[in-house]
Amino acid sequence: MYSSGIDAAAYPDAVEAVYVSVVTLSTLGYGDVVATDSWIRVAAPFEALTGFALLTAALTWFTQIYPPLMRRRALALELKGLADADYAETIEEVEPVIASRVLDSLQADLTKISVDFTQHTEGFYFQESDPDLSLARQLPYALRLRDAAMARSEPAVRSSAQRLSSALDQLGSEIKDDFVGTGEHPGEVFAAYAAEHGQSTRA
Repeated sequence: MYSSGIDAAAYPDAVEAVYVSVVTLSTLGYGDVVATDSWIRVAAPFEALTGFALLTAALTWFTQIYPPLMRRRALALELKGLADADYAETIEEVEPVIASRVLDSLQADLTKISVDFTQHTEGFYFQESDPDLSLARQLPYALRLRDAAMARSEPAVRSSAQRLSSALDQLGSEIKDDFVGTGEHPGEVFAAYAAEHGQSTRA
């Protein structure tokens, strides 16, 4: 049934069918066209529920994708700050407790990034225009920190360095297997990751 003022003959049947379906799916419900056939009256509410579910899923996706991006950018900035301070080159002068704390913090952050890439694979393809926020550019510095820390003699620092190494290996394996498909060790994988994102690794 049509509201007054609407000439049903002026519109092709296919156009009317698409119009009614889209209005129902989007839950707009203008009320200018009302179904009279029983099967359409039964199907329309289910289509409206489908539209509501799609809208909810889209909003949920948008709210879920930003926390992983924030964690990735935060880790990039953390690595940049350590690199700017030449932390790997001066780590032998840092107190063992402080050095272990920094390495453990990086290890925890890298583990979260690995989980993010597993649960939100689409996040890998979000590229950063700002090099400072690009984990693809800053990540190789974590390898330098690991190597410098492994040269320390204190057991606590070496233990933290080994955990950091495991986290880097895990992240490298995740990026290689699911995204870049190349690299024999984390350094090569991270270089391929940077190239994929149009970034050069930090010198």
